[in-house]
Amino acid sequence: MIHTGRRTFMKTIHKLLALALCLALLCGAVSATMRETGTSGLKLADEVTYTHTSWSNDQKEGQYLQEHFLTYTSGGAVRPMVVYGNTLYGRSPMNYVAKFLEDKNLVLVAGVNGSFFDMNNGIPYGLIVTEGILRSSGNISSIGFFADGKTVIGAPELKVTATIGGTEQEIFYNKALTRDNGIGLYSRDYDTATKSSLKSYNVVLQPLSGKAELTMTGTLSATVRAVQDKTASCDIPEDCFVLAIAEDSRYASALDTMKALKTGDVVQITTTCNAAWSAVQYACGGGEMLVENGVPATDFKLDTAEKFRARTAAGLKTDGTLILYTVDESDISAGLTLPLLAERMSKLGCVTAINLDGGGSTAAGVVYPGYSTGATVNSPSDGKLRGCANFIFLTRTATTAGQPQRLHLYPLSGTNVLPGARVTLTAKASDANYQAADLPGDVTYSTNGGVVESGVLNVGSTARAGTLTVSATSGALQTSTTYTVLNDVSAITVQRADAKSALTALRCAGGSSTALKASATWSGMEVLAQNISFTWAVSDGLGTVSADGVFTAADVSKPTDGTLTVSYGTAKTEIPVTISPANPFTDVKGHWAEEMINSLYFDGVVTGSTQKDGTMIYRPDDSMTRQEFVVALMRYLGTNLSDYENTKLPFADSSKIAKWASDAMKAAYAMGYLTGSSSDGKLYAKPADTISRQEAMVILSRTLPESTASADDLEKRFSDADKVAKWAREPLAQMLQAGIISGSNGKLNPTGKVTRAQVAKMLYQLQQQ
Repeated sequence: MIHTGRRTFMKTIHKLLALALCLALLCGAVSATMRETGTSGLKLADEVTYTHTSWSNDQKEGQYLQEHFLTYTSGGAVRPMVVYGNTLYGRSPMNYVAKFLEDKNLVLVAGVNGSFFDMNNGIPYGLIVTEGILRSSGNISSIGFFADGKTVIGAPELKVTATIGGTEQEIFYNKALTRDNGIGLYSRDYDTATKSSLKSYNVVLQPLSGKAELTMTGTLSATVRAVQDKTASCDIPEDCFVLAIAEDSRYASALDTMKALKTGDVVQITTTCNAAWSAVQYACGGGEMLVENGVPATDFKLDTAEKFRARTAAGLKTDGTLILYTVDESDISAGLTLPLLAERMSKLGCVTAINLDGGGSTAAGVVYPGYSTGATVNSPSDGKLRGCANFIFLTRTATTAGQPQRLHLYPLSGTNVLPGARVTLTAKASDANYQAADLPGDVTYSTNGGVVESGVLNVGSTARAGTLTVSATSGALQTSTTYTVLNDVSAITVQRADAKSALTALRCAGGSSTALKASATWSGMEVLAQNISFTWAVSDGLGTVSADGVFTAADVSKPTDGTLTVSYGTAKTEIPVTISPANPFTDVKGHWAEEMINSLYFDGVVTGSTQKDGTMIYRPDDSMTRQEFVVALMRYLGTNLSDYENTKLPFADSSKIAKWASDAMKAAYAMGYLTGSSSDGKLYAKPADTISRQEAMVILSRTLPESTASADDLEKRFSDADKVAKWAREPLAQMLQAGIISGSNGKLNPTGKVTRAQVAKMLYQLQQQ
């Protein structure tokens, strides 16, 4: 296990204090240093180490940085490779792509996301090489891997040409066709068709020998098998290529050259590259170089270069050691600018380093020793794993588990706990390859702090600050881990015991009981605790709260406000509380959505209108405007709207957004839930327009994890499925698969107005997921 002490972070990190972070992290030009507050990690294989480091700015409360990186040394059984889904077209999350390794008799050790890509189609920028085969062209800075696991970073100088009628033309390979990029070559690696939306001139080519594949260097001859003109997407036959150019291409001479081709003509496809790249077995394009010849770069062209974002990078040390690095951007991590990322990679010892796709794409996954499935170790900015174009995986050949040689104890060393915490211990065994193996015997535990019963460490409620050690034994194998008992924490959050998001306010029915759960962080890292670890209190007249976090509201005849306070050490959080009569709305009693509306009201998701007599109404059967819907969605997601108050909206009608909805609309746009609609070359939010059922469903579908739902499912279920807009078909199928929508009398009524009650039902169903 790895556990290091505190040390000063890179000298230049103070630069991040000169910029304002949207997460209220850094404000103004304040000079301070970041300090390492904890490091944990472990060996995932003889050649691979995983490290998680947390940094904190002692002079600015709430400013943290969370980084996760992999250290790989070539020469052993583990090999780096680039992996994507079935085809280049489209994108998939890391956990989905990892399943493709099984077909190659490989298992994942660890990995990060790879290339930048077009969000519309998932096509990566730059080249892609897998198994020594060129899958897509590109000549931007890239990272490549050789058969022995060694790495190269730099410019591959790849060039793909087609010799047609004696004329050599530079072409692209397996990229989306536009009128500006000339002639393109497509193979089944792209997809089963070219998927172009442009009318194009397509020539089907069949290799004279061998497969329809290219390598980094070489020449392939193919004969014209067929021609298709004035068509958009063209099917790509098996073992064939398609040569394509837009009918309105800017390159008229190239179009003429293509149109001169006849069935039986021979076309030569030639690839050349930098000699240092000719033998790469796997490669993918990246972004700008971060470090060259040991010198960190300072000037970048990327539009987010000076913004604090989640980042992914790869770097090489002098001895060839590979670093695969990620840093999060979340409520507990500031992210980094590209100049600071370059400095960090240099500080990690990299003499060469390249930027990879970041933001919501940043992902780091590992397979912990003793486990057979992977885990996401970072916190994706999107709140879930994003579908990406490809990933860099460290893999090894799958083998049958051997004899257990190591014992591993989880949680890892470096975990922080509070007095009263109950820590579930998990012991795992692994063989010589760190692969999951059977435990050699029953596991016994011992500790110098607290008591271990049935595999659960009970930290005494009076435990003093310091460290405690837990040891585990199984057969002849032994291991131990060290946890830190804290006397203070950085932040405390409170949520309903059955909810996922933190409370910003609590609404309760008079006389009801609500089970709450408190949690804490230290320098952005999770602290293991129980409710009894904290001190609970409520304002006079609100009711009572027990030591284990159960709040019992007082009986009231009218809304009553107060505060719930939860504290530990010097940290505390205060939650505004409103207690209302059991049925807060006078117009929903007996309504089919009564239970769902009332539940969402007490969860703080929906609100009503207060009448002159002090009573509230919900108007369940009224339609809902776009801005009302967005406000409800942001409340459901528990979004901190202040994080987005400086977001600039691109809508031509932004001035029509009501003040009470402004920050919610900004947050929804920044998070990708609100995209607007185009008209006359402008983008409109239409905030006061009534939102349709399919519009609401599409937005809500973006809160769900990616699925395998098919638009064909709508046809099977609803008689009016043909009325669903093309852009809404797959999202609605996803909502159907998740059980969020069911329609009425076999109809979906996609273009109908959605009522406030129907929105409440959909949000309630989402809440149950």
